[in-house]
Parts: sequence; structure tokens; C-alpha cells
Amino acid sequence: MPPETTATPDAPQPAVEAPSPVVETPVEVAPSEPIQVAPAPAEAVPAPEKAQSSTPTVQIPPNEPIAPELEPIEDIPEPPSTAASAPAPVILQTGILHNARELLGKARIAIQDRKRKKRDKIMQALSTKNKITNDEVEKLLHVSDATATRYLSALENEGKIKQIGKTGTGVVYQKI
Repeated sequence: MPPETTATPDAPQPAVEAPSPVVETPVEVAPSEPIQVAPAPAEAVPAPEKAQSSTPTVQIPPNEPIAPELEPIEDIPEPPSTAASAPAPVILQTGILHNARELLGKARIAIQDRKRKKRDKIMQALSTKNKITNDEVEKLLHVSDATATRYLSALENEGKIKQIGKTGTGVVYQKI
């Protein structure tokens, strides 16, 4: 067995070297030139408390991007217009607007038709049953709670059904 060694106070201790402080040099930048910053070193070294120079240093955090300089866009000359070609875009736009209105009208009619069919399903369910609840309408039509409430309210406003109860699970709807 090797003999055990103990540290004695007389033994020299290994010296630990402290990292040397990094001194930032002042940078003078003209206002029109972009500022370029080198990436931060991997190890964080404490900066000196106060610089010896009276010139201020420019410090920009490395995570903030520098805005690129934008080049001005030159004006693109327009082709010369003639009297014959000026009315054509107006006619074209009128045709496009007409087609868009026609499509929107058809879409609105299709949506109203689907809503009417769903209200008819509710009325058929009320024909087989005496009463229907909001939850039953949700499951029947595969719609949300708010949508089922809207359908039932629309039928109530049309005078086809009436609501029994004010709020909560006790609310049911009957055919008039």
C-alpha cells in the first residue's frame, strides 16, 4: 500500500491564474456609416468599471440586428396611353364586378338554403317528438351550442315553435 500523503501548510500551493481583463477601445463612427459589431466572446469577462478615455464607446448588444441600408427604387415609366385603350379597363372592371356580385349572390342563396334545410330538420324532429332541447339540436345537426341556439331562436321568431323555460337545462322547445 502506498503511504498516505497529507497536505502540509509548508507545501507550496499551485497558483491559479486569473483571466486578464479585456479593455474596450473607443470607436468613433460617422453617422452615415453602418455600425459593425464583432460577436461576443464565449466566456463572459467583467468589464472595467470606468474607462480611462473621455471618448464614449459605442456598445450594441449582439442580438439586435442592424438595419440594412435600402437602395431607392427608381420610378418605372408608364407606357404611353391612347384614347382607345383607356375605356377597356373600365369595361373589364365592370365585368369583373358584375361576376363577383353574381357569385356572392349565388353563395348567399346557397347558405340560406342550407340554413332552411337545417331548420326543416328541426321541425321534422319536433313532429316525431313533442319537445326538443338545444343539446338534441346540436347532435342532430352537428353544430355548436351557439348555432343550435340561433336556429331555435329563428324558428321561434318565425312563430313555428315556442320556448318553455328561461335558462339552463330546463329549456325545451315545442311546436306551436
